[in-house]
Amino acid sequence: MKRKGLYSLLCASIIASTCAAQTAYAAPIQFEKATKVIKQEYNLNSLYDKNFNKYSIQRSPLEQRLKDIPLHPESFGNLKTTNDEDPLYEMEYNDDFDAANTAKFEKAMVGQLLPLYDVDMFKLTVPDKGVVLIGGTTNSTAIQLLFGLFQKDYAENNNLVYLGYDDSDPEVFVEAFRVNKPGTYYINAIDYDNQDDIDNNTEDDLYAVIPVFVDDVAPSKPVINKVDNNDKAVTGKAEANSTISIKNGSKTLGTGKTTSKGTFSVKISVQKANTKLTVTAKDKSGNISSPATVIVADVIPPTKPTINKIDDNDKVVKGKAEANSTVTVRANSKTLGSKKADSKGNYSVIIKPQKAGTNVYVYATDKAGNKSSNAVKKVVKH
Repeated sequence: MKRKGLYSLLCASIIASTCAAQTAYAAPIQFEKATKVIKQEYNLNSLYDKNFNKYSIQRSPLEQRLKDIPLHPESFGNLKTTNDEDPLYEMEYNDDFDAANTAKFEKAMVGQLLPLYDVDMFKLTVPDKGVVLIGGTTNSTAIQLLFGLFQKDYAENNNLVYLGYDDSDPEVFVEAFRVNKPGTYYINAIDYDNQDDIDNNTEDDLYAVIPVFVDDVAPSKPVINKVDNNDKAVTGKAEANSTISIKNGSKTLGTGKTTSKGTFSVKISVQKANTKLTVTAKDKSGNISSPATVIVADVIPPTKPTINKIDDNDKVVKGKAEANSTVTVRANSKTLGSKKADSKGNYSVIIKPQKAGTNVYVYATDKAGNKSSNAVKKVVKH
């Protein structure tokens, strides 16, 4: 009764999640992207054709190995892989979460579903947020393969969301799951006709499930340190090992990679003050972050103003300074007046006439608050 009870619980869990997703699933773009990986980049059909096609006249080396070893549950774990391209083999007892076999991404888990009410569980470590695709296939019409991805003890929350399935290929059934929290999950497989107490599986009836991970989550927006008009590099933090791109408008100023800790330093040409720079991060899967922006700060003081001749009758000090800067005139530690230079840098500051021999000091302050050095002019006698 324990085996049948566990089987019934798993069967109900798979059916419930499938039915819920059929009405809730509404993100076909991401599902199609993930399905492409499992159907094209890792060809499940080739596995079926080479290893599980019972109608083949010549058995493949893998199938011959399977035929040469008695595949009873208690002996299944004795099989060892000798090639990285070989599938992984079910190892009984694996009927509950604590006894689950270890699955690997893009590796086939090959198994049997016998005796009656057999449940196979495989634990899978999901490294990051993204989509997990599980493709399933079988060599036998005796197996009505039903499988899914679950949290331990069938916990239900937003960490794992069933997206839907693709049954367009008659030999491969693919299910997609959104993983919102990295961690350990479980692939569970059963023979659906066991619910009717049908025990028609033999040692020749095999199935395989293959998990594939699709990273479709964009990196977080980069954090940019202050950039000024002296800087020859942009620094900051972004996703570890991502590629950073620095742009001024549509022009790329530089690219570079973040370290394993996420820091980056990308060389650029010196940019003018108030230029808007855009920084993005692209991960190894090609996902691009939303852009972060920074305005180039002005830290360069204006050049020293020039001063026209001043005599002891003059009520105006004239000269040239940085365009649109604020020009200040002082004498004897006292401010005589200030005025903004025009767009061409010309200034004219009204003052009280100063005695001959007085030193008049003039400096310019730009809108960023940078202050020039003092220019000095001695007042002459009219």
